[in-house]
Amino acid sequence: MKARFTPKTVFPTEIDSMLDRAIALLRAGEVIGVPTETVYGLAADATNPAAVAKLIEQKKRGSFHPISVLCASAQMAFDLGNDVPESALRLAARFWPGPLTMIVRRGPGKIPDLLTAGQPFVGVRVPDHPLTLALLERFASPLAAPSANRSGHISPTTAAAVRREFGEEIALLIDGGPCRVGLESTVISFASPRPVLLRQGGIPQELLEAEIGPIDPAIDPNRSRSASDRPPRRYLLRTPLVLVRGLEEIPASERKKAGLLAWGPCPTDFAICRSLSPSYRLEEAATKLFGLLRELQESGVDRIFALLLPEQGLGRAINERLRKGAAGSNFWEECRGD
Repeated sequence: MKARFTPKTVFPTEIDSMLDRAIALLRAGEVIGVPTETVYGLAADATNPAAVAKLIEQKKRGSFHPISVLCASAQMAFDLGNDVPESALRLAARFWPGPLTMIVRRGPGKIPDLLTAGQPFVGVRVPDHPLTLALLERFASPLAAPSANRSGHISPTTAAAVRREFGEEIALLIDGGPCRVGLESTVISFASPRPVLLRQGGIPQELLEAEIGPIDPAIDPNRSRSASDRPPRRYLLRTPLVLVRGLEEIPASERKKAGLLAWGPCPTDFAICRSLSPSYRLEEAATKLFGLLRELQESGVDRIFALLLPEQGLGRAINERLRKGAAGSNFWEECRGD
């Protein structure tokens, strides 16, 4: 089973040169920035323990949490696994390349324990971006690739956002343009007899269940942990984020000093308003979510109000991210980042 990509793709000379440089840096154990259809990622050689350690240090992320792996094809991905279930193979055939990470039992000896945080499972994905697929094909090895943001910060959907986060700290940033999907991948785990949905993302749950049947929801183990034992918070905004179902919930007295993340047309009585989609399109909202959250956060308002979206398809995934930001707390994800 292979990804719908062929290394015969022809790129301009300057892109070929950039890919060659990226491969040389990866082989030297460096960390680079890469585009995907979901969000930008930090990438390092997944088979090199020193490179994985360097990636973790640059992301400022604890070693207790596993890192997902990008692969050129389903064959490369499942070569890292062991006893891959038939349902995972079916999802790969249907949705790869694409915004779906699958957690499968880890095979022996191919990737360092640091990458999986010592767990017997590994998260794998085939991304749907021509530059990163070409890089993976030519590198001929998987890449450890969480999202290209400091741990706890908003995921980047443009190269400019990655540059603001890391500056010159990473050896190379491949600019692949704005991310087409704009949300991290859906994460489904095959660590149990029944598949479990760990994270809503770029592929709605309904489409996955249409292919393999019912998928169980995840249980959040942090409910029984003390605050000191929990993983770092994600989507932590400097500006308080308040979620509402309708504009009538927002007092008029608070609007002039507040920002609004709207669903539909923007009203005029807020200090600043940005709409996820004036025409109520979920795909547009997913693409714009992280960029607009960054813009509102940097606008200087006292707080940000956000309208929740319909609880269907990509709307559920967007609402999940908004709730994380509003709560200032971690929603458990066995495979964080992308």
